[in-house]
Amino acid sequence: MSDRQKRIIFGLSAGILICLITHFGTRAENSSFADLLDRYEHQSYDARMRAKTTGVEEASIDDVVIIDIEQNSVESLGNYHEWPHAFHGQLIDVVSSGDPKALIFDIIFDQKDDGTYKLVESLSWNQANPLPDVKAAADQFLMSHDPGRFVWSTSQSKKIHHALVFENEDTLNFLYAMDGIPEGYNASRHIIKVSDDVANHLPGASRLGNTYMDLLSRSRGAGSANFPQDNDGVIRRAPTAIHFKGSGDVFLSLTMSAVKDILGIADDGFRYDFEQGLLQLVDTNGVTLREIPIDNEGRMHVNYFGLFKTFYYIPYMYCFDPEMLDPTYWTGKVALVGSSLPGLMDLRNTPVQETFSGVEIHANVIHSVLNNQFISVKKSSSKLLAMILMAVFVGALSGYPEKPFLGFLVLAGGVVVWVLFTYSQFLSGLVVWGVVRPTLAMVLTQLSVFS
Repeated sequence: MSDRQKRIIFGLSAGILICLITHFGTRAENSSFADLLDRYEHQSYDARMRAKTTGVEEASIDDVVIIDIEQNSVESLGNYHEWPHAFHGQLIDVVSSGDPKALIFDIIFDQKDDGTYKLVESLSWNQANPLPDVKAAADQFLMSHDPGRFVWSTSQSKKIHHALVFENEDTLNFLYAMDGIPEGYNASRHIIKVSDDVANHLPGASRLGNTYMDLLSRSRGAGSANFPQDNDGVIRRAPTAIHFKGSGDVFLSLTMSAVKDILGIADDGFRYDFEQGLLQLVDTNGVTLREIPIDNEGRMHVNYFGLFKTFYYIPYMYCFDPEMLDPTYWTGKVALVGSSLPGLMDLRNTPVQETFSGVEIHANVIHSVLNNQFISVKKSSSKLLAMILMAVFVGALSGYPEKPFLGFLVLAGGVVVWVLFTYSQFLSGLVVWGVVRPTLAMVLTQLSVFS
């Protein structure tokens, strides 16, 4: 057997062995080397996502619209934290009259002190002969500051979805695990039916941080607004549901709550298949409307459609005044209420941008689901097979030339071909293949041939 044949056979054998070691030996938990490879893999994924969103125009998507609490609205209506809840009630009345698909609040509300309202109401009723101007001012104040209007408007509209905040126990701050749904919250409409095995796969929480239970109880839907970060602080995945350990119930994410209502998904229509990595959405007629790729915790990859403000933003102040914006504008649209103001602390780190509005992440998720456009990560077995094929290819060809330098050219060609393949798969079909581990396997295989 010639030296060339020996090198080729060795390259084939080394490629298979190195791939098995790379695939199974670099995924151990709490391994610094595994964390390093994962970090580079995340960067590779982010680069593909940025390539996908390059050239997308601002405000190019308007079927999902963001009602933005921005600078002009704050300057016109006053400090956001001092806004009466009646503003949001008026917003609901105006937008709902235009028949949107859903109106989603990506805001956490606490019940406001209504002492000033009660004082003005009391003075207005007790004054025997109030001056016309005084009475008109009092009536205007009472109308625009009615603390009950927000809850009432929420109950009257069939389109409202409010945000839930799930938390873990924090005994240092006396925030203990709850043993049930907080008193006053009628959550029956907001819970889905899944098996205990499915519930245990989902992200869990031991506390519900909301305090405005009357508002939640009157809402058509409610869901978790939480976005978990990967280890590097970037948001690449979104939960579809949360397991509340306090009661054992499963709540949807905020966007999935709206999807359930828009598509008519049954309470037991969220069919999780963790072996296949799929979430099927089944309507009340038993028809499967969506199949969403998920990970082993039921999370989906966020399909970012563009940079910040790819979705259409409209200032809040225009949306609650029908004279500024005709309510018919909202017909058939999904509206999300949130803020792009840095001062309201809802800016996140994403693959496409380090500073990105949290409400627009929700917009990307719901737009992805409604348009049936999902990111799919290849199964572990498929990634291993592809890695073996590439490493064996590089190992065999690297052993053919007599000079090691030519083997490095083979390696370079193999890496370029694989990177181009992974980019084309992602850009054309939203399919994610690994880049870092196959590249490492090819490099080690080539080096082993002439070592």
